[in-house]
Amino acid sequence: MAFTTNTRLDSGGVVNFSSGKLDSDGSAAAFVVSLGFVPREFKMVNLTDRITYEWANQMTNPGALKTVAAGTRTLETTEGPTVGTAAAGTADQVTVPTSIMLASKSFYWTAKG
Repeated sequence: MAFTTNTRLDSGGVVNFSSGKLDSDGSAAAFVVSLGFVPREFKMVNLTDRITYEWANQMTNPGALKTVAAGTRTLETTEGPTVGTAAAGTADQVTVPTSIMLASKSFYWTAKG
């Protein structure tokens, strides 16, 4: 096994953390959260259907490790949260698409930076 990249992104041992819960209304809509820090990990859980999307630094963007209620795990390379790019000036933002933010569902999210 060979490492292609090994990046350390902490600043003086400081770890940023943010979390939240939201309930979607009767229509699907993209969700954008501004964190105030660049996340290294982002996790979105559909509490209603028990579906989890996990993104970590250096994964495909958008993309995620998707785990469904039955325990089946798949690597999504086009569906998942999108962590903004520094070039666009939105490195601290995460956008969750409508394909994840389904109508009439409850969600919990966490971000670590």
